[in-house]
Amino acid sequence: QTAIMSGKAGHPAYFDPQSEKAYMKQPTVFKNKKSLIKKGTLAPRFFKNVGLGFRTPQDAKEGVYIDKKCPWAGNVSIRGKLLRGIVVSTKMKRTIVIRRDYLHYIKKYNRYE
Repeated sequence: QTAIMSGKAGHPAYFDPQSEKAYMKQPTVFKNKKSLIKKGTLAPRFFKNVGLGFRTPQDAKEGVYIDKKCPWAGNVSIRGKLLRGIVVSTKMKRTIVIRRDYLHYIKKYNRYE
């Protein structure tokens, strides 16, 4: 099975589903179903609609990547607030660092900075 390198900035974790030492699998999908083994078809893939007006991407529906931190194919829920800021770093695997500018109140000087 071959995968097309698309989306997610070409990150290797999204190209080869078995990039870790442990066996990567989606916990809600049973891969050893007898009818799938006989036909030789791919196992079904778990994906969900996260709501809030976001459409489920094609990579989540048809891709081969396995990511427990993905809101569509993993176990992360989007709860309430959306972050708005500047992406500072994407060095960590499946994680980004966001810089948010906001005013902080200093009680001693009775002002925001």
